[in-house]
Amino acid sequence: MIPKPNHTCPLCGGPNACAPACSGDINTPCWCTTVNIDPAALARIPDAQRMQSCVCQQCATAAADPAPGSGTNAG
Repeated sequence: MIPKPNHTCPLCGGPNACAPACSGDINTPCWCTTVNIDPAALARIPDAQRMQSCVCQQCATAAADPAPGSGTNAG
């Protein structure tokens, strides 16, 4: 399997630092294997971009944004 050469996070548009995509080798170690990826982040990936590009570390590990009107706003 060859990783897709997509280097942009589908959530924020920033660089995703995907080591396998950069090297072209799926066996290249990557940051994503050492962190817990927030399931809410994965759920926010648009359908057309799923399995096309990796999320960046900041988006992958950020707490899910509270839903509007959920009453979880600080302040």
